[in-house]
Amino acid sequence: MFTRQDLQDLVNSDTQGHPVLSLYLTTDLTQHLKEERRLALKKLLDPLGEDAQPDVERAQKFFDHEFDWQAQGIALFSSAGAGFWRVIRLAVPILDFATIEPRPNVGLLADALDEHACYVVALVDRDHARFFAMQMGEITEFSPELPPTPGRQKQGGPSAARFQRHADALALQNLKQAARLAHGFFNSRECSRLLLAGTEDVLVQFRGLLTKTWQKRIVGEFAMDMHAPANTVLAKAQELVAHFERDQEAAQVEELTTAARKKRATATLGLADTLNALLEGKVMTLVAAANYSAEGYVCDNCGFLAAQKVDRCPLCGANMRAVDHMVELAIHKALRLGSRVEIVHDPAAAKLKALGAIGAMLRF
Repeated sequence: MFTRQDLQDLVNSDTQGHPVLSLYLTTDLTQHLKEERRLALKKLLDPLGEDAQPDVERAQKFFDHEFDWQAQGIALFSSAGAGFWRVIRLAVPILDFATIEPRPNVGLLADALDEHACYVVALVDRDHARFFAMQMGEITEFSPELPPTPGRQKQGGPSAARFQRHADALALQNLKQAARLAHGFFNSRECSRLLLAGTEDVLVQFRGLLTKTWQKRIVGEFAMDMHAPANTVLAKAQELVAHFERDQEAAQVEELTTAARKKRATATLGLADTLNALLEGKVMTLVAAANYSAEGYVCDNCGFLAAQKVDRCPLCGANMRAVDHMVELAIHKALRLGSRVEIVHDPAAAKLKALGAIGAMLRF
């Protein structure tokens, strides 16, 4: 499973200034024919030029002889000069894209991690618990054994009341045990979002048994049969997570807009101002509209970025190079600085595009 730490390791890779082939390809054969995907690969690699030839040949060899075509997508990074090779198999679709640059192009991976962020689901009743973790299209399930509780007494009377109190006490012990196990499972996954599933009366009890930290991370609840197939549980969870994500993105853009318009701005809007904030190390969170691309200029010697044409780098005097993927370079710069990166999708993306399509919340 590809994680944010994996992304950070990729960003920090030292390729010693040698060019890096960054290749993204959808490889889901349930949606595409293999020959159609091979043709798409050829169209991506052919225009890259002679400088990329060793890496193009290595990538082509991988797809011809090594790849099993079981993943939905592939992110591949190769630098023959630096002896660098990394293949990331993805369980989610990815856009087709290829470029040759002095460093790995991680923009699409950052977007995928943001769109398919980790969340956990707890499906519980009086006798059972099922915990799920979902990240980047991959599912992990943990189903601990809990002691069975007696059913309800059909006949009334004092003995029936005592029996029911005993059954309810056992059920409460089960839920407490489930909460303890849930905390261990949740914390091991390093997720920040939680959904609860089951019946309303059980969820009221279970929610109260969770720590305050995890109670604050609950983003939705839904009714679900305890023995429902995992795909059914997760389909409903994904629906709720998608709504939550869109709401969060709208709030992020609104906060960014408000902060940028203050007299003492604590945010930027637009490519030029955002690049300046990145170069000054002020960016706390970089926010960009999904699928936004922009031209700009980069210094391969010191990493200076500019939105407008500059012939020579103002920092080191080296020649500046024109690029058509300045947003990806900005994302790479932000990640290297330890800044958060948030990619927003429609309808929030449409509002952000009207304001410059990219911005940043500042540290100070």
